[in-house]
Amino acid sequence: MSLSGALANASAALTTSQYQVALSTTNVANASTDGYTTKTYSATSQTATLALSTGELSRVTDTYLQKSLISSSASAGYAETIDSYMSRYDTLLGDTSSSGDIASLTSALATSLTTLAAGTGDTDAAAVVSAASELADGLRTLSSGIQDLRSDADAAIATTVDEINALLLEIDSLNDQIVAGQGDQTTLADARDTALQTLSGLVGVTSYTDASGRLNIYAGGQMLVGTTVSTLSFTASGAVSSDSAYPTSLSGVSVNGRDVTSSLTGGELGALIDLRDEALPAEQAALDSLAATLISAVNTAASTGAASPPGTLTSTAAVTAATPLSLTGSLGVVQSTTAGVATAVDQIDLSTVTTVGELMDALNGVSGVTASIVDGKLTISSSSGGVTLDSSVALTADGETLTDWMGFNDVFSGDDASTIRVVAALTTNPGLLAASSLDTSAAVGQTAVASGGAGGAVALMTALTEDRSFAESGNLSARSRSLMDYATDVLSGAATTISTAASTAASATALRDGYANSLSNATGVNLDEQTALVSLYQQQYEISAQLMAAIQAMYDALISMVS
Repeated sequence: MSLSGALANASAALTTSQYQVALSTTNVANASTDGYTTKTYSATSQTATLALSTGELSRVTDTYLQKSLISSSASAGYAETIDSYMSRYDTLLGDTSSSGDIASLTSALATSLTTLAAGTGDTDAAAVVSAASELADGLRTLSSGIQDLRSDADAAIATTVDEINALLLEIDSLNDQIVAGQGDQTTLADARDTALQTLSGLVGVTSYTDASGRLNIYAGGQMLVGTTVSTLSFTASGAVSSDSAYPTSLSGVSVNGRDVTSSLTGGELGALIDLRDEALPAEQAALDSLAATLISAVNTAASTGAASPPGTLTSTAAVTAATPLSLTGSLGVVQSTTAGVATAVDQIDLSTVTTVGELMDALNGVSGVTASIVDGKLTISSSSGGVTLDSSVALTADGETLTDWMGFNDVFSGDDASTIRVVAALTTNPGLLAASSLDTSAAVGQTAVASGGAGGAVALMTALTEDRSFAESGNLSARSRSLMDYATDVLSGAATTISTAASTAASATALRDGYANSLSNATGVNLDEQTALVSLYQQQYEISAQLMAAIQAMYDALISMVS
Protein backbone atom coordinates (compact mmCIF):
# COMPACT_ATOMS: atom_id res chain seq x y z
CA MET A 1 0.00 0.00 0.00
CA SER A 2 1.32 3.43 -0.87
CA LEU A 3 2.07 6.00 1.85
CA SER A 4 -0.76 8.19 0.58
CA GLY A 5 -3.21 5.28 0.83
CA ALA A 6 -1.98 4.45 4.31
CA LEU A 7 -2.31 8.08 5.35
CA ALA A 8 -5.89 8.24 4.01
CA ASN A 9 -6.88 5.10 5.92
CA ALA A 10 -5.28 6.37 9.11
CA SER A 11 -7.07 9.71 8.69
CA ALA A 12 -10.41 7.97 8.16
CA ALA A 13 -9.82 5.76 11.19
CA LEU A 14 -8.95 8.82 13.26
CA THR A 15 -12.11 10.63 12.16
CA THR A 16 -14.24 7.52 12.76
CA SER A 17 -12.83 7.03 16.25
CA GLN A 18 -13.42 10.69 17.03
CA TYR A 19 -17.05 10.42 15.87
CA GLN A 20 -17.64 7.22 17.85
CA VAL A 21 -16.22 8.82 21.00
CA ALA A 22 -18.64 11.73 20.53
CA LEU A 23 -21.55 9.36 19.81
CA SER A 24 -20.91 7.23 22.91
CA THR A 25 -20.56 10.39 24.99
CA THR A 26 -23.93 11.53 23.64
CA ASN A 27 -25.44 8.15 24.55
CA VAL A 28 -24.14 8.48 28.11
CA ALA A 29 -25.47 12.03 28.40
CA ASN A 30 -28.96 10.87 27.34
CA ALA A 31 -29.09 7.74 29.48
CA SER A 32 -31.96 9.17 31.55
CA THR A 33 -33.82 10.80 28.65
CA ASP A 34 -37.25 9.21 28.13
CA GLY A 35 -37.60 7.56 24.73
CA TYR A 36 -33.92 7.83 23.87
CA THR A 37 -32.44 4.74 22.22
CA THR A 38 -28.80 3.77 22.00
CA LYS A 39 -27.18 5.10 18.81
CA THR A 40 -24.52 3.12 16.96
CA TYR A 41 -22.26 3.92 14.01
CA SER A 42 -21.07 1.32 11.51
CA ALA A 43 -18.26 2.34 9.15
CA THR A 44 -18.20 0.59 5.77
CA SER A 45 -15.72 0.72 2.91
CA GLN A 46 -16.95 1.13 -0.63
CA THR A 47 -13.48 1.93 -2.08
CA ALA A 48 -9.92 1.21 -1.22
CA THR A 49 -9.95 4.30 0.95
CA LEU A 50 -12.16 4.20 4.02
CA ALA A 51 -14.04 7.46 4.56
CA LEU A 52 -16.43 8.63 7.28
CA SER A 53 -19.18 9.48 4.78
CA THR A 54 -19.61 5.82 3.97
CA GLY A 55 -20.69 4.93 7.57
CA GLU A 56 -24.25 4.41 8.82
CA LEU A 57 -25.83 5.86 11.99
CA SER A 58 -28.57 3.64 13.47
CA ARG A 59 -30.48 3.13 16.71
CA VAL A 60 -31.16 0.02 18.73
CA THR A 61 -34.77 -1.15 18.38
CA ASP A 62 -36.98 -4.08 19.39
CA THR A 63 -40.14 -4.33 17.30
CA TYR A 64 -41.86 -6.90 19.51
CA LEU A 65 -41.34 -4.96 22.75
CA GLN A 66 -42.31 -1.69 21.06
CA LYS A 67 -45.61 -3.11 19.82
CA SER A 68 -46.26 -4.77 23.20
CA LEU A 69 -45.68 -1.45 24.95
CA ILE A 70 -48.07 0.35 22.58
CA SER A 71 -50.80 -2.23 23.19
CA SER A 72 -50.30 -2.34 26.96
CA SER A 73 -50.24 1.48 27.16
CA ALA A 74 -53.72 1.58 25.65
CA SER A 75 -54.96 -0.98 28.18
CA ALA A 76 -53.30 0.81 31.10
CA GLY A 77 -54.58 4.22 29.99
CA TYR A 78 -58.10 2.80 29.89
CA ALA A 79 -57.90 0.96 33.21
CA GLU A 80 -56.23 3.81 35.09
CA THR A 81 -58.87 6.28 33.93
CA ILE A 82 -61.70 3.97 34.97
CA ASP A 83 -60.03 3.47 38.35
CA SER A 84 -59.57 7.21 38.85
CA TYR A 85 -63.27 7.91 38.38
CA MET A 86 -64.34 4.87 40.39
CA SER A 87 -62.16 6.04 43.28
CA ARG A 88 -64.08 9.32 43.24
CA TYR A 89 -67.34 7.37 43.08
CA ASP A 90 -66.21 5.38 46.12
CA THR A 91 -65.95 8.64 48.06
CA LEU A 92 -69.46 9.61 46.97
CA LEU A 93 -70.93 6.36 48.28
CA GLY A 94 -70.17 7.39 51.85
CA ASP A 95 -68.58 5.62 54.77
CA THR A 96 -70.50 2.71 56.25
CA SER A 97 -68.78 3.32 59.59
CA SER A 98 -70.45 6.73 59.82
CA SER A 99 -73.87 5.42 58.65
CA GLY A 100 -73.92 7.93 55.82
CA ASP A 101 -74.34 5.43 52.98
CA ILE A 102 -77.70 4.67 51.35
CA ALA A 103 -77.95 1.21 52.93
CA SER A 104 -77.44 2.63 56.42
CA LEU A 105 -79.89 5.46 55.73
CA THR A 106 -82.54 2.98 54.51
CA SER A 107 -81.96 0.88 57.62
CA ALA A 108 -82.27 3.99 59.81
CA LEU A 109 -85.68 4.78 58.29
CA ALA A 110 -86.85 1.20 58.91
CA THR A 111 -85.61 1.37 62.49
CA SER A 112 -87.46 4.61 63.18
CA LEU A 113 -90.67 3.11 61.75
CA THR A 114 -90.22 -0.07 63.79
CA THR A 115 -89.86 1.94 66.98
CA LEU A 116 -92.83 4.15 66.08
CA ALA A 117 -95.00 1.12 65.28
CA ALA A 118 -94.05 -0.55 68.57
CA GLY A 119 -94.89 2.58 70.53
CA THR A 120 -91.63 2.33 72.47
CA GLY A 121 -88.80 4.80 72.89
CA ASP A 122 -88.84 8.45 71.95
CA THR A 123 -89.42 7.98 68.20
CA ASP A 124 -92.27 10.08 66.82
CA ALA A 125 -93.48 11.12 63.39
CA ALA A 126 -90.91 13.92 63.26
CA ALA A 127 -88.07 11.40 63.69
CA VAL A 128 -89.49 9.23 60.89
CA VAL A 129 -89.82 12.24 58.57
CA SER A 130 -86.27 13.28 59.45
CA ALA A 131 -84.95 9.79 58.62
CA ALA A 132 -86.92 9.79 55.35
CA SER A 133 -85.50 13.22 54.48
CA GLU A 134 -81.94 12.06 55.15
CA LEU A 135 -82.46 9.04 52.91
CA ALA A 136 -83.95 11.16 50.12
CA ASP A 137 -81.11 13.66 50.46
CA GLY A 138 -78.57 10.82 50.34
CA LEU A 139 -80.09 9.39 47.17
CA ARG A 140 -80.22 12.80 45.50
CA THR A 141 -76.68 13.65 46.51
CA LEU A 142 -75.34 10.36 45.19
CA SER A 143 -77.30 10.77 41.95
CA SER A 144 -75.97 14.31 41.55
CA GLY A 145 -72.44 13.06 42.20
CA ILE A 146 -72.77 10.42 39.50
CA GLN A 147 -73.92 13.03 37.02
CA ASP A 148 -71.05 15.32 38.03
CA LEU A 149 -68.66 12.48 37.23
CA ARG A 150 -70.34 12.02 33.84
CA SER A 151 -70.07 15.76 33.22
CA ASP A 152 -66.38 15.67 34.13
CA ALA A 153 -65.88 12.72 31.78
CA ASP A 154 -67.63 14.61 28.99
CA ALA A 155 -65.36 17.63 29.52
CA ALA A 156 -62.31 15.36 29.73
CA ILE A 157 -63.22 13.82 26.36
CA ALA A 158 -62.85 17.26 24.80
CA THR A 159 -59.46 17.80 26.47
CA THR A 160 -58.24 14.33 25.49
CA VAL A 161 -59.35 14.82 21.88
CA ASP A 162 -57.28 18.02 21.76
CA GLU A 163 -54.24 16.16 23.13
CA ILE A 164 -54.73 13.36 20.59
CA ASN A 165 -54.99 15.84 17.72
CA ALA A 166 -51.79 17.61 18.81
CA LEU A 167 -49.94 14.26 18.83
CA LEU A 168 -51.33 13.30 15.42
CA LEU A 169 -50.04 16.57 13.96
CA GLU A 170 -46.66 16.05 15.65
CA ILE A 171 -46.34 12.53 14.24
CA ASP A 172 -47.39 13.76 10.80
CA SER A 173 -44.67 16.41 10.91
CA LEU A 174 -42.05 13.86 12.02
CA ASN A 175 -43.21 11.55 9.22
CA ASP A 176 -42.62 14.26 6.63
CA GLN A 177 -39.10 14.93 7.94
CA ILE A 178 -38.19 11.24 8.05
CA VAL A 179 -39.54 10.52 4.56
CA ALA A 180 -37.71 13.58 3.19
CA GLY A 181 -34.46 12.52 4.89
CA GLN A 182 -34.22 15.76 6.83
CA GLY A 183 -32.19 15.97 10.04
CA ASP A 184 -30.97 13.13 12.26
CA GLN A 185 -33.20 10.23 11.30
CA THR A 186 -32.56 8.31 14.54
CA THR A 187 -33.53 11.29 16.73
CA LEU A 188 -36.65 11.88 14.64
CA ALA A 189 -37.58 8.18 14.91
CA ASP A 190 -37.11 8.31 18.71
CA ALA A 191 -39.40 11.34 18.91
CA ARG A 192 -41.99 9.60 16.74
CA ASP A 193 -41.95 6.44 18.86
CA THR A 194 -42.36 8.52 22.03
CA ALA A 195 -45.30 10.39 20.52
CA LEU A 196 -46.88 7.09 19.43
CA GLN A 197 -46.53 5.65 22.93
CA THR A 198 -48.14 8.74 24.45
CA LEU A 199 -50.90 8.58 21.84
CA SER A 200 -51.63 4.92 22.60
CA GLY A 201 -52.18 5.81 26.26
CA LEU A 202 -54.86 8.24 25.12
CA VAL A 203 -56.60 6.07 22.51
CA GLY A 204 -56.22 2.51 21.26
CA VAL A 205 -54.45 2.58 17.88
CA THR A 206 -52.91 0.22 15.34
CA SER A 207 -49.93 1.25 13.23
CA TYR A 208 -47.34 0.13 10.70
CA THR A 209 -44.37 1.71 8.94
CA ASP A 210 -44.50 1.61 5.13
CA ALA A 211 -41.59 1.30 2.70
CA SER A 212 -41.02 5.04 2.63
CA GLY A 213 -40.52 5.13 6.39
CA ARG A 214 -43.88 6.77 7.06
CA LEU A 215 -45.79 5.64 10.16
CA ASN A 216 -49.46 4.98 9.38
CA ILE A 217 -51.91 5.10 12.30
CA TYR A 218 -55.51 3.87 12.57
CA ALA A 219 -58.16 4.19 15.27
CA GLY A 220 -61.88 3.47 15.28
CA GLY A 221 -61.57 1.94 11.82
CA GLN A 222 -60.31 5.25 10.39
CA MET A 223 -56.86 6.24 9.17
CA LEU A 224 -55.65 9.09 11.35
CA VAL A 225 -52.13 9.47 9.97
CA GLY A 226 -50.96 8.52 6.50
CA THR A 227 -49.94 10.78 3.68
CA THR A 228 -52.35 13.22 5.31
CA VAL A 229 -53.60 13.60 8.90
CA SER A 230 -57.25 13.32 10.01
CA THR A 231 -58.03 14.80 13.41
CA LEU A 232 -60.87 13.94 15.79
CA SER A 233 -63.86 16.20 16.38
CA PHE A 234 -65.91 16.50 19.57
CA THR A 235 -68.14 19.08 21.21
CA ALA A 236 -68.51 19.00 24.99
CA SER A 237 -72.13 18.97 26.14
CA GLY A 238 -71.75 21.07 29.28
CA ALA A 239 -74.14 20.07 32.05
CA VAL A 240 -75.06 16.39 32.15
CA SER A 241 -78.18 15.02 33.86
CA SER A 242 -79.54 11.53 34.44
CA ASP A 243 -81.64 12.00 31.28
CA SER A 244 -78.59 12.84 29.14
CA ALA A 245 -77.59 10.06 26.78
CA TYR A 246 -75.48 9.48 23.69
CA PRO A 247 -76.30 10.02 20.87
CA THR A 248 -79.53 11.91 21.56
CA SER A 249 -78.24 14.64 23.86
CA LEU A 250 -74.54 13.90 24.25
CA SER A 251 -72.02 14.42 21.49
CA GLY A 252 -69.97 11.67 19.91
CA VAL A 253 -66.41 11.64 18.55
CA SER A 254 -66.12 11.85 14.79
CA VAL A 255 -63.42 11.61 12.12
CA ASN A 256 -64.01 13.29 8.78
CA GLY A 257 -67.69 13.65 9.69
CA ARG A 258 -68.13 9.98 10.60
CA ASP A 259 -69.15 9.07 14.16
CA VAL A 260 -66.58 6.61 15.53
CA THR A 261 -67.53 6.84 19.23
CA SER A 262 -68.47 3.19 19.63
CA SER A 263 -65.25 2.07 17.89
CA LEU A 264 -62.89 3.89 20.25
CA THR A 265 -62.32 1.23 22.87
CA GLY A 266 -58.88 1.81 24.39
CA GLY A 267 -56.83 4.42 26.17
CA GLU A 268 -58.09 7.32 28.24
CA LEU A 269 -60.55 8.37 25.54
CA GLY A 270 -62.16 4.93 25.37
CA ALA A 271 -62.47 4.89 29.16
CA LEU A 272 -64.01 8.36 29.32
CA ILE A 273 -66.59 7.40 26.71
CA ASP A 274 -67.36 4.18 28.59
CA LEU A 275 -67.69 6.05 31.89
CA ARG A 276 -69.99 8.69 30.44
CA ASP A 277 -72.19 6.36 28.40
CA GLU A 278 -72.06 2.95 30.11
CA ALA A 279 -70.38 2.50 33.50
CA LEU A 280 -71.77 5.51 35.36
CA PRO A 281 -75.26 5.27 33.79
CA ALA A 282 -75.34 1.65 35.01
CA GLU A 283 -74.72 2.86 38.58
CA GLN A 284 -77.42 5.51 38.12
CA ALA A 285 -79.86 2.91 36.82
CA ALA A 286 -79.45 0.74 39.92
CA LEU A 287 -79.85 3.79 42.15
CA ASP A 288 -82.96 4.90 40.24
CA SER A 289 -84.45 1.42 40.61
CA LEU A 290 -84.02 1.67 44.37
CA ALA A 291 -85.42 5.21 44.55
CA ALA A 292 -88.39 4.59 42.24
CA THR A 293 -89.39 1.44 44.11
CA LEU A 294 -88.94 3.21 47.45
CA ILE A 295 -91.21 6.06 46.34
CA SER A 296 -93.89 3.74 45.00
CA ALA A 297 -93.84 1.21 47.86
CA VAL A 298 -93.78 3.73 50.70
CA ASN A 299 -96.44 5.97 49.16
CA THR A 300 -98.71 2.99 48.48
CA ALA A 301 -98.28 1.88 52.08
CA ALA A 302 -98.99 5.41 53.31
CA SER A 303 -102.23 5.49 51.31
CA THR A 304 -103.62 2.77 53.60
CA GLY A 305 -102.93 4.78 56.75
CA ALA A 306 -104.27 7.96 58.27
CA ALA A 307 -102.75 11.01 59.91
CA SER A 308 -103.37 11.63 63.58
CA PRO A 309 -104.73 14.12 64.30
CA PRO A 310 -106.86 14.16 61.11
CA GLY A 311 -106.86 17.36 59.09
CA THR A 312 -107.21 18.60 55.53
CA LEU A 313 -106.19 16.27 52.70
CA THR A 314 -104.13 17.70 49.82
CA SER A 315 -103.06 15.66 46.81
CA THR A 316 -99.50 15.55 45.58
CA ALA A 317 -100.78 14.76 42.09
CA ALA A 318 -101.30 17.85 39.93
CA VAL A 319 -104.84 17.86 38.53
CA THR A 320 -107.48 20.03 36.91
CA ALA A 321 -111.23 19.64 36.90
CA ALA A 322 -110.92 18.14 33.42
CA THR A 323 -108.35 15.50 34.39
CA PRO A 324 -109.79 12.09 33.35
CA LEU A 325 -110.52 9.80 36.28
CA SER A 326 -112.19 6.47 35.69
CA LEU A 327 -113.21 4.89 38.99
CA THR A 328 -115.10 1.86 40.22
CA GLY A 329 -116.50 0.99 43.64
CA SER A 330 -117.32 3.45 46.38
CA LEU A 331 -115.45 5.96 48.51
CA GLY A 332 -115.86 6.15 52.27
CA VAL A 333 -115.69 9.69 53.67
CA VAL A 334 -115.22 9.96 57.44
CA GLN A 335 -115.40 13.40 59.00
CA SER A 336 -114.07 13.74 62.51
CA THR A 337 -112.86 16.09 65.16
CA THR A 338 -109.14 16.72 65.33
CA ALA A 339 -109.14 14.17 68.16
CA GLY A 340 -110.25 11.53 65.64
CA VAL A 341 -113.85 11.11 66.87
CA ALA A 342 -116.21 10.51 63.92
CA THR A 343 -118.83 13.20 63.30
CA ALA A 344 -120.16 11.81 59.98
CA VAL A 345 -119.66 8.69 57.89
CA ASP A 346 -120.70 8.68 54.23
CA GLN A 347 -120.30 6.54 51.12
CA ILE A 348 -119.97 7.95 47.61
CA ASP A 349 -120.84 5.83 44.58
CA LEU A 350 -118.06 6.35 42.02
CA SER A 351 -119.55 4.47 39.09
CA THR A 352 -120.50 7.68 37.29
CA VAL A 353 -117.29 9.62 38.02
CA THR A 354 -115.13 10.18 34.92
CA THR A 355 -113.18 13.35 35.79
CA VAL A 356 -111.67 15.02 38.83
CA GLY A 357 -114.32 17.71 38.50
CA GLU A 358 -117.07 15.13 38.87
CA LEU A 359 -115.29 13.68 41.93
CA MET A 360 -115.23 17.16 43.46
CA ASP A 361 -118.94 17.55 42.79
CA ALA A 362 -119.63 14.25 44.55
CA LEU A 363 -117.49 15.24 47.54
CA ASN A 364 -119.08 18.68 47.77
CA GLY A 365 -122.43 16.92 47.86
CA VAL A 366 -121.50 15.51 51.28
CA SER A 367 -122.63 17.83 54.07
CA GLY A 368 -119.68 19.47 55.82
CA VAL A 369 -117.14 18.51 53.13
CA THR A 370 -115.43 21.04 50.84
CA ALA A 371 -113.42 19.92 47.83
CA SER A 372 -111.56 22.31 45.54
CA ILE A 373 -108.45 22.62 43.42
CA VAL A 374 -105.84 24.93 44.95
CA ASP A 375 -102.58 25.57 43.08
CA GLY A 376 -103.26 22.56 40.88
CA LYS A 377 -103.82 20.17 43.83
CA LEU A 378 -107.09 18.65 45.01
CA THR A 379 -107.87 19.74 48.59
CA ILE A 380 -110.54 18.13 50.77
CA SER A 381 -111.53 19.60 54.14
CA SER A 382 -114.30 19.16 56.71
CA SER A 383 -116.09 21.66 58.89
CA SER A 384 -115.62 19.17 61.75
CA GLY A 385 -111.84 19.67 61.65
CA GLY A 386 -110.61 16.51 59.92
CA VAL A 387 -111.45 14.22 57.02
CA THR A 388 -110.20 10.71 56.26
CA LEU A 389 -110.93 8.62 53.18
CA ASP A 390 -111.53 4.89 52.92
CA SER A 391 -110.58 4.18 49.31
CA SER A 392 -109.88 0.48 49.71
CA VAL A 393 -112.56 -0.28 47.10
CA ALA A 394 -112.33 3.04 45.22
CA LEU A 395 -110.15 1.87 42.39
CA THR A 396 -108.80 3.38 39.17
CA ALA A 397 -108.73 1.50 35.89
CA ASP A 398 -105.22 0.31 36.80
CA GLY A 399 -106.38 -1.08 40.14
CA GLU A 400 -104.81 1.75 42.16
CA THR A 401 -106.75 3.16 45.10
CA LEU A 402 -107.97 6.72 44.78
CA THR A 403 -105.90 7.82 47.79
CA ASP A 404 -102.76 6.33 46.26
CA TRP A 405 -103.49 7.81 42.83
CA MET A 406 -104.07 11.26 44.30
CA GLY A 407 -101.14 10.93 46.68
CA PHE A 408 -103.08 12.27 49.67
CA ASN A 409 -100.78 10.61 52.20
CA ASP A 410 -97.59 10.52 50.13
CA VAL A 411 -94.28 10.50 51.97
CA PHE A 412 -92.06 10.95 48.92
CA SER A 413 -92.35 12.96 45.73
CA GLY A 414 -90.35 12.51 42.55
CA ASP A 415 -89.73 9.68 40.11
CA ASP A 416 -86.11 8.59 40.61
CA ALA A 417 -82.95 9.19 42.61
CA SER A 418 -82.38 12.62 41.11
CA THR A 419 -85.83 13.94 42.07
CA ILE A 420 -86.82 12.08 45.25
CA ARG A 421 -87.80 14.32 48.17
CA VAL A 422 -90.00 14.14 51.21
CA VAL A 423 -93.18 16.03 50.33
CA ALA A 424 -93.05 19.64 51.46
CA ALA A 425 -96.17 19.38 53.62
CA LEU A 426 -94.63 16.59 55.70
CA THR A 427 -91.40 18.50 56.13
CA THR A 428 -93.38 21.47 57.42
CA ASN A 429 -95.77 19.41 59.54
CA PRO A 430 -94.54 15.86 60.37
CA GLY A 431 -97.90 15.27 62.09
CA LEU A 432 -99.38 14.70 58.63
CA LEU A 433 -97.51 11.36 58.43
CA ALA A 434 -100.10 8.60 57.98
CA ALA A 435 -98.78 6.63 60.96
CA SER A 436 -102.20 5.76 62.32
CA SER A 437 -105.11 4.08 60.55
CA LEU A 438 -108.82 4.50 59.94
CA ASP A 439 -111.21 2.26 61.85
CA THR A 440 -113.75 1.65 59.10
CA SER A 441 -116.19 0.12 61.58
CA ALA A 442 -116.35 3.24 63.76
CA ALA A 443 -119.77 4.87 64.00
CA VAL A 444 -120.51 8.52 64.66
CA GLY A 445 -119.29 9.42 68.12
CA GLN A 446 -116.67 6.69 68.16
CA THR A 447 -112.93 7.06 67.60
CA ALA A 448 -112.22 6.59 63.91
CA VAL A 449 -108.54 7.62 63.92
CA ALA A 450 -106.80 6.78 67.17
CA SER A 451 -104.15 9.07 68.57
CA GLY A 452 -100.94 7.04 68.80
CA GLY A 453 -102.34 4.42 66.44
CA ALA A 454 -99.63 2.45 64.66
CA GLY A 455 -101.43 0.80 61.73
CA GLY A 456 -99.93 3.17 59.19
CA ALA A 457 -96.46 2.90 60.72
CA VAL A 458 -96.64 -0.89 60.47
CA ALA A 459 -97.62 -0.66 56.81
CA LEU A 460 -94.73 1.73 56.11
CA MET A 461 -92.29 -0.53 57.93
CA THR A 462 -93.55 -3.56 56.01
CA ALA A 463 -93.01 -1.67 52.75
CA LEU A 464 -89.31 -1.52 53.57
CA THR A 465 -88.88 -5.04 54.90
CA GLU A 466 -91.01 -7.32 52.72
CA ASP A 467 -89.57 -8.88 49.57
CA ARG A 468 -90.63 -7.49 46.21
CA SER A 469 -89.52 -7.99 42.62
CA PHE A 470 -86.77 -5.84 41.12
CA ALA A 471 -86.09 -5.96 37.39
CA GLU A 472 -82.54 -6.13 36.03
CA SER A 473 -81.01 -2.71 36.45
CA GLY A 474 -77.48 -1.51 35.72
CA ASN A 475 -75.08 -4.20 36.91
CA LEU A 476 -77.69 -5.81 39.18
CA SER A 477 -79.62 -8.83 37.93
CA ALA A 478 -83.37 -9.28 38.45
CA ARG A 479 -84.10 -10.40 41.99
CA SER A 480 -86.64 -10.58 44.81
CA ARG A 481 -85.45 -8.50 47.74
CA SER A 482 -86.70 -6.11 50.39
CA LEU A 483 -85.96 -2.44 49.91
CA MET A 484 -83.49 -2.61 52.78
CA ASP A 485 -81.66 -5.55 51.19
CA TYR A 486 -81.75 -3.99 47.74
CA ALA A 487 -80.13 -0.82 49.08
CA THR A 488 -77.33 -3.05 50.40
CA ASP A 489 -77.14 -4.77 47.00
CA VAL A 490 -76.74 -1.43 45.24
CA LEU A 491 -73.94 -0.49 47.61
CA SER A 492 -72.16 -3.85 47.43
CA GLY A 493 -72.52 -3.94 43.63
CA ALA A 494 -70.87 -0.54 43.42
CA ALA A 495 -68.13 -1.69 45.80
CA THR A 496 -67.44 -4.69 43.56
CA THR A 497 -67.21 -2.45 40.49
CA ILE A 498 -64.81 -0.13 42.30
CA SER A 499 -62.66 -3.00 43.57
CA THR A 500 -62.52 -4.60 40.11
CA ALA A 501 -61.47 -1.28 38.57
CA ALA A 502 -58.64 -0.92 41.10
CA SER A 503 -57.28 -4.45 40.59
CA THR A 504 -57.59 -4.21 36.81
CA ALA A 505 -55.71 -0.91 36.81
CA ALA A 506 -52.96 -2.34 39.00
CA SER A 507 -52.49 -5.30 36.66
CA ALA A 508 -52.60 -3.19 33.49
CA THR A 509 -50.16 -0.65 34.92
CA ALA A 510 -47.74 -3.38 36.00
CA LEU A 511 -47.86 -4.97 32.54
CA ARG A 512 -47.23 -1.65 30.78
CA ASP A 513 -44.39 -0.73 33.15
CA GLY A 514 -42.90 -4.18 32.67
CA TYR A 515 -42.82 -3.77 28.90
CA ALA A 516 -41.47 -0.22 29.29
CA ASN A 517 -38.63 -1.48 31.47
CA SER A 518 -37.89 -4.36 29.12
CA LEU A 519 -37.81 -2.00 26.13
CA SER A 520 -35.59 0.42 28.01
CA ASN A 521 -33.20 -2.36 28.94
CA ALA A 522 -33.13 -3.62 25.36
CA THR A 523 -32.81 -0.29 23.54
CA GLY A 524 -31.76 2.22 26.17
CA VAL A 525 -28.25 3.23 27.17
CA ASN A 526 -26.08 0.79 29.14
CA LEU A 527 -23.77 3.15 30.99
CA ASP A 528 -21.11 0.53 31.71
CA GLU A 529 -21.03 -0.55 28.08
CA GLN A 530 -20.92 2.98 26.69
CA THR A 531 -18.22 4.06 29.16
CA ALA A 532 -16.11 1.11 28.08
CA LEU A 533 -16.68 2.00 24.42
CA VAL A 534 -15.57 5.59 25.02
CA SER A 535 -12.28 4.23 26.44
CA LEU A 536 -11.91 1.82 23.51
CA TYR A 537 -12.57 4.50 20.88
CA GLN A 538 -10.15 6.85 22.60
CA GLN A 539 -7.45 4.15 22.40
CA GLN A 540 -8.26 3.63 18.72
CA TYR A 541 -8.03 7.38 18.21
CA GLU A 542 -4.59 7.47 19.86
CA ILE A 543 -3.39 4.52 17.76
CA SER A 544 -4.64 6.22 14.56
CA ALA A 545 -2.93 9.43 15.58
CA GLN A 546 0.34 7.58 16.24
CA LEU A 547 0.05 5.84 12.85
CA MET A 548 -0.46 9.17 11.12
CA ALA A 549 2.57 10.55 12.93
CA ALA A 550 4.67 7.58 11.77
CA ILE A 551 3.50 7.98 8.17
CA GLN A 552 4.27 11.68 8.36
CA ALA A 553 7.77 10.85 9.56
CA MET A 554 8.20 8.52 6.57
CA TYR A 555 7.06 11.33 4.27
CA ASP A 556 9.56 13.68 5.84
CA ALA A 557 12.40 11.13 5.49
CA LEU A 558 11.49 10.44 1.86
CA ILE A 559 11.40 14.11 1.01
CA SER A 560 14.76 14.58 2.76
CA MET A 561 16.31 11.78 0.74
CA VAL A 562 14.99 13.15 -2.55
CA SER A 563 16.14 16.65 -1.84
